[in-house]
Amino acid sequence: MNYENLGLILLLALGLAFILSKLKISPIIAYLLAGVIGTSYLGINFNSPYFSLITSLALNLIAFEIGSGFDISKARELFTRALTIALVEMTLIVMISYYTGIFILHLGTIGSAFLILASIDTSTSIIYKLTGGNKKFDLLIAVASIEDIEVFFIYSILVALGGSFSLTKIISIVLQVVIASFMIYVFAKFFLNRVLFKPSRIEDESILTLLPIALVFIFAAISQITGVPETLTMILAGIAFSSVSGSGKVIQYISPIREFALIFFFLSVGGLLKINISITTFMLISFLIILIKYFSFSTANWITGSRFVDSFVDGIYMIPLSEFGIITSLDAIQQGINIYAVYIISIVVVILSSILASVIIPRVDRIRKLLNRTYSNSKVLLQMDLAISWFNKTVVKNITPISKSTLLKSFIQITFYIIVPFFLFPTLYRFEDAILSPLRISWLFYPFFAFSVFLAIVLLLRFTIEMVRVYYTLLGEIIIRAHNLKSKLIREFWNGIVDIAGHGVTFYILVVMLFYVALELPVVVEHIPSFIVGPGILVGFIGSMIYIRRIRFKTITKFYLFSKRKPNQKSIIKLTKNVILKMKKNKERIIAPNE
Repeated sequence: MNYENLGLILLLALGLAFILSKLKISPIIAYLLAGVIGTSYLGINFNSPYFSLITSLALNLIAFEIGSGFDISKARELFTRALTIALVEMTLIVMISYYTGIFILHLGTIGSAFLILASIDTSTSIIYKLTGGNKKFDLLIAVASIEDIEVFFIYSILVALGGSFSLTKIISIVLQVVIASFMIYVFAKFFLNRVLFKPSRIEDESILTLLPIALVFIFAAISQITGVPETLTMILAGIAFSSVSGSGKVIQYISPIREFALIFFFLSVGGLLKINISITTFMLISFLIILIKYFSFSTANWITGSRFVDSFVDGIYMIPLSEFGIITSLDAIQQGINIYAVYIISIVVVILSSILASVIIPRVDRIRKLLNRTYSNSKVLLQMDLAISWFNKTVVKNITPISKSTLLKSFIQITFYIIVPFFLFPTLYRFEDAILSPLRISWLFYPFFAFSVFLAIVLLLRFTIEMVRVYYTLLGEIIIRAHNLKSKLIREFWNGIVDIAGHGVTFYILVVMLFYVALELPVVVEHIPSFIVGPGILVGFIGSMIYIRRIRFKTITKFYLFSKRKPNQKSIIKLTKNVILKMKKNKERIIAPNE
């Protein structure tokens, strides 16, 4: 260890941090730049074992502190809201990042999957640092914590499956983590409340400082044994610790240690990047990923109930991306997967997103004023904002049991149809290599190719049918309640949507089918000649479109919604009569056994 160079770089970091603080810019930028300079020009390795202990302590202390400040009384409402936002956000990021990786960056299916991992996860430590642990940002920190779990699950499943689809393995991974997390929380609750001494009875500051640090290392070991992500383990331990008398006093004592450890964490992140000419080619890609993250979170937050301005302001705090993308891509490279480009992108995007957030967040009030001005001058935004708010408060919260069941079943099937091509077709190709290739009979490959294209068409058809079912079900719920709207502005908006939806279902089907074809096409053409895939998919596309247009979808609303023209009086009377007769039969069936 060269202490002269280390002292010099820390002095540089100190000077830069002081200057930036005077300019009302977060000192995080100073630490990141010092890490870059120290690694590139002074040969300091901030990711060596000398510093790994400190950086690990920084991340775990923050997660522990987040858990200890968790308000159990608000846990259910906060978790439900955060989970909804995180799932919608993940859906948007998966779609946008995957297509970006496939069609713009040409990373292939594996590289695009790891690009998704690099785009999802907001750094819990950085957002906590930038928000100062303010309670009004609890929802954002909760979403960031759920993102940690999402990324861990996706990465674990990708590694465990090894290219072969197995529902048993996926369920096994999920159950292992859920059960292990529950056991960790129960153990932490028992250990901290029954075995450990009460911090409120201790006056010595050194003991109170050592206590959370010791707990962090104990639960880090438990995390390694159980396989539960360290972030989740520390949050669970922190929640359990919050019930101990005097826990608040302990958290105050570790604040200086946490800040000290965070400095070296940012130095280590900066140290991952080596300055060279080629790095500039990754800057635009990193900006694109940051925009995807910002747009996805802000949109998810908006369409799940928050107001437009609040959503797009909160999105700024979610810009700094986690180092987890660096860890996963590096691990994949060590396992022989060639995704070096994704590794460099992950490093650049972590540093760039942290710098951008540090510059923008101190000026967030100006951005809020600008968004407010734009919002006030736009009737469309105002209408959409009110309509989305009404939809969440009126439709989503009061959705009928039949529609809820239909949507749940459709959601499960849609998820299955999105995932299955990435495991089904590689399995078929391995079967081809094992059975057909040794025979060396060329004509046998063509029936196999045709069968693969047929399966692709069947998946396309089933996915589209479920998406249309969701479309009609939600639209039916909206129509039922839109008649009672008192607000003219909201009523006009939904009437316009319903008119477009009633006549424009063909356009919706076309968009859904194009989305799914773009999703599965790169996997299908990987081993099948394009002169077979192209015509086959085209025929299937047109055939599926015609078939779906002829299906009658059963939902609550039977009238104008599902037909191109309004029903006449005769059809309404006939339908009403059938409903009454059906209800009468059901009533007789219930009464008969009692008699």
